[in-house]
Amino acid sequence: MRKSTEKPRKVTILCSGFGLGFYTPGLLLQAGLRRLGMDTAIHVFENVLPESARLKVDKSRKAYHDSFAVALMSQKVPQDMRNSLDPAAMEVLLNQWTEEDRRYFICLSGHWMYVLEEYRKRREPESVHVDIVYMDSTPSPSWKNLAKHNPHFADGCGETTLFENDKNRVSHYIDIPAVEHIPFEARQSRLFVHGGGWGMGTYREKVGRLEEAGWELDLLLYDQDQPDERRDSIRYFRMDPQWRTWQRNEAGEYTFPPFGEVKMGEETMYQVGPDYHCMLDRACHAQAIVSKPGGGSLADSFATATPLIMLEPFGVHEKHNADLWERLGLGMRYETWIEIYGGSAQILEEIHQRIIELRSRTPRYIESYVNKIHASAGSPGMEQGS
Repeated sequence: MRKSTEKPRKVTILCSGFGLGFYTPGLLLQAGLRRLGMDTAIHVFENVLPESARLKVDKSRKAYHDSFAVALMSQKVPQDMRNSLDPAAMEVLLNQWTEEDRRYFICLSGHWMYVLEEYRKRREPESVHVDIVYMDSTPSPSWKNLAKHNPHFADGCGETTLFENDKNRVSHYIDIPAVEHIPFEARQSRLFVHGGGWGMGTYREKVGRLEEAGWELDLLLYDQDQPDERRDSIRYFRMDPQWRTWQRNEAGEYTFPPFGEVKMGEETMYQVGPDYHCMLDRACHAQAIVSKPGGGSLADSFATATPLIMLEPFGVHEKHNADLWERLGLGMRYETWIEIYGGSAQILEEIHQRIIELRSRTPRYIESYVNKIHASAGSPGMEQGS
């Protein structure tokens, strides 16, 4: 792979902590861009909100973990994030961008478009290059709500939908070279079971049936959930309950979630991966991920070539994710896998091979993006490696 000899401008990646599917992909993009010699900065939307709003996010996270019905109801309440912004924090950020002449942005959440709109008003609009990356196959709530207030929000922006429901394809993917690629026959006969970043969904209800089907499990706990010491076929893991997406570490960097194995009577030792979420170390050794079909889970499935067994979706956008993944043969709804295939490993191996094959001919978003901004700046591009 050949890098450009000219160092391009800083790329600003705009994430949100409303779900890890709008946060960890941003950090993966940063790791990938840095590998290619790009200067980057990350901002998390909660840091342009007042503290009271961040506390509300925390309360919502607990409520949605405790009750999936409450989580589903929340999507029916329209949100206009313009009224939630902290004017002082937003002004500080806009001044920083102006002083540093920030021109290149990758936006993962619709909430940020209000801030970008204000920034463009202060600059020559054509000098600000915004690439919108949609993590779901059809618009998630933040993009839907934005479109109600501003149907033309994407005018002048680049748009990439990684998983395209309407075109029935994976257009790009975020590759993670640091994650070990394990062939199916070398994987453990285990399933990685979780509820996404906020621990939402019906995953806990499926544990008994999965055990009955003969599977050993890696189960993700959330907050104060505790292991069941009577179940020795389950290994338990957890993200540090004290960690928040909007916090920076001592070096001033946002980090992947601290992650560790939970053992009865022992202190959990959390690790922070420098280039990816340590959850992926579980995913790449398992024969399937069992989770709701969020955009982040689709991205993990594709990057690690791990079949996705899909539980009840969180809203219409996740239903469309599940539909797409099933049509492409990259995953299967839980009910189909259990009732028709008996929870067998054979069908999982076939899915694994399909992911490998499709991934081999799917463009990598990070390299496509770097080539695009080099081309727009008139500097040499970058050849894709194998």
